[in-house]
Amino acid sequence: MALTKLNNQSLTAVTSAGLPSGTVLQVASTNFDDRLTYTSNDNSGVNTSLGSGWSIIPTQSYVNITAKKDNSKFLIAFDGNMSCSTDGNIADYIAGFGMVVDPAGGTSWTQIGSGQNNTVSNNRKFFKSRADVTTAAANDGYWKMPLSGSVLYTSSVTAGATLRFAIEYFHYVAATHLNLVINSVSGLDGNETYSGSLATTISVTEIAG
Repeated sequence: MALTKLNNQSLTAVTSAGLPSGTVLQVASTNFDDRLTYTSNDNSGVNTSLGSGWSIIPTQSYVNITAKKDNSKFLIAFDGNMSCSTDGNIADYIAGFGMVVDPAGGTSWTQIGSGQNNTVSNNRKFFKSRADVTTAAANDGYWKMPLSGSVLYTSSVTAGATLRFAIEYFHYVAATHLNLVINSVSGLDGNETYSGSLATTISVTEIAG
């Protein structure tokens, strides 16, 4: 490492390349409170075999981060929500989310931290939730599913490479809940004066490997 003279004392100039394993190098994040509604698959998601459902990766969930060190680890943390349009008497809504990465900073996604559905070999759902969204049986807490999760991704990229992380949302489709809603408002997607829309945050922390 380079040496610098200051007041007749030798000081070591510490660079990110010389930091020990486990050192936090940087944090990048995004937050959005836009109400997003999806009526069908736009082919952005990784999963192609979801049975009666589809997945989608909103551009609002993208987090770009340029590696400061070779072979860093990246801790991805997500805090968000999901719901659906109320097209009928919905007794049950099943959904989930996962985390994806493109080490080249684009949209050639690879799933990370995933678990496999034993009955559908290529149906990978990382985290899952469900809700009862009928007006008779549910309250606001059931209707909008709060979601959170984290995963540690070990990369093989070199310093200076830009990685792009994002969230993939899984939506189960039925006649009573055709559309996926993110950051929905209260009251079965109505307008209650005491409750506003929700927000979503994705954070990525680079850690020296």
